[in-house]
Amino acid sequence: MSTLPFVVLALAVDQRFGVLFFLLAFPHYLSTLTFYFWDENHDRHHARALAFFGGPVVIAAAVVALMLTGLPAIVMITLFLWNTFHVARQNCGILSIYRVRSGNYDLREKSAANAAIIATNFWFAFWNIETLEPLQGMGAQWMQRLRDIRLALGIIAVVTLLHLARVLWKRTAVGNAMKAPELLFLAMAVTFFHPYLWMPTSNSATAVMLMPHYLQYLGIVWLIHRRRSRSGIAEHPRALRWISASTPVLLASILAAGSAAIAASIILRHAGYATLFGSFIVLIALEHFYLDGLFWAFRDPAVRKSMGPYLTASAVRDAA
Repeated sequence: MSTLPFVVLALAVDQRFGVLFFLLAFPHYLSTLTFYFWDENHDRHHARALAFFGGPVVIAAAVVALMLTGLPAIVMITLFLWNTFHVARQNCGILSIYRVRSGNYDLREKSAANAAIIATNFWFAFWNIETLEPLQGMGAQWMQRLRDIRLALGIIAVVTLLHLARVLWKRTAVGNAMKAPELLFLAMAVTFFHPYLWMPTSNSATAVMLMPHYLQYLGIVWLIHRRRSRSGIAEHPRALRWISASTPVLLASILAAGSAAIAASIILRHAGYATLFGSFIVLIALEHFYLDGLFWAFRDPAVRKSMGPYLTASAVRDAA
């Protein structure tokens, strides 16, 4: 059981909730692969073949090796930490979209907001860290170290929040206060990991926290592809254009992918291979984290050029 991922552990919260979780989780992971099919990015992918194609192979080999050598706890702890950073960074990215759309390009505010979001999210994620399954059975000395880490994260979070408040106060003082949508999203991003404060276990809190994250990610991927398909770009793959242009087809695709994951889980569990399925989902999640960091690396001018217009107001005007 120690190798089962958070996706499977969602069933411990509520069986019906677990089914909905599966329907969103697997399509969310698969949607990352759609960016491999943007024709104008093929040159970039081949120029960085080691990163885009070699990296996933290395991750797969590492996961298999750790599982086979009886060290699944390392994989699961890595999953927990990387998942926390991945979700926090996604919220930082979405907040940047709000910031740019409001005409604010202040890099100091961006850094302050990102630091506050990431620090607070990690603090909350460590709130009930003692209940994380791979850490069960650890001695009192290790548990005290985890509590010390949580205290340090709390101090860092408070400091970054105070710094962000100071930056936003200066922004307001010059007559450029945050509008309601941006302010509400900032509040949501900072408190995104609140389930860890009230859920009994880390695993159940992760499952609850990930639901809105999945919806966010699927929504953004759909939005980009829909605006892109309406822009008339010839390189846009026909299959992606077809799925993006039709809401019924999109929902059917999500349902089909999620149902396939549920069916695979049921079949493998009844065949006595539940751990195999769990390990497979863990691998997919880690690959998703890695590839997401490549496809959404807005520090890369090529990424800003190919994806940026579909996330800003200019894309709305062009598609109208």
